[in-house]
Amino acid sequence: MIEQGAGSYLILFMVLVVLYVLALYIPFYLFTRKRWKGLAIGCLIQPVVCLIVSFFVVGGVYLYWKHYYVSQREAAMVSVRKTDAEGKTHTWYLKTNDECYYECKGKERTSSFVLPDDVKLFDIVPLDSMAVCVDDVIVVRFDPDKHKVTATQYDEPIDVVSVDWDRVKTYFQQ
Repeated sequence: MIEQGAGSYLILFMVLVVLYVLALYIPFYLFTRKRWKGLAIGCLIQPVVCLIVSFFVVGGVYLYWKHYYVSQREAAMVSVRKTDAEGKTHTWYLKTNDECYYECKGKERTSSFVLPDDVKLFDIVPLDSMAVCVDDVIVVRFDPDKHKVTATQYDEPIDVVSVDWDRVKTYFQQ
């Protein structure tokens, strides 16, 4: 499940603090090996090592989050999108495991490499044999014979971005 609070940021901060404390060991280690010359070299090396390791940790966490968001998008059987008056794009990705991944991006975001502004998870509730509801707001109706999908938010139509009919068929066969 996607972290909804500040827990991920707190863990990242704690890892960086632990790395900084471990980097403090470098001057002491070099002092025991080369005495004052080693201490001076260790004091010069310590911030560089700390910055490099911090860069790799933060970059690795960013790439993990990006991969996780992309895998959530790719697991969708239906993608539904709406742009509001403020220019924010709201996208719902309905998945076959009765879970809906929602993300919101601001209008200044043009690259897909940038992480979304807001991310949430909702439950999918089947309404009848060919319709589902997301958070009592979004209703998606399927017509497998005509390969047509309609989506509404509070009875106002919204755009259907993509449909994977194989996943839709397996979802409704369950």
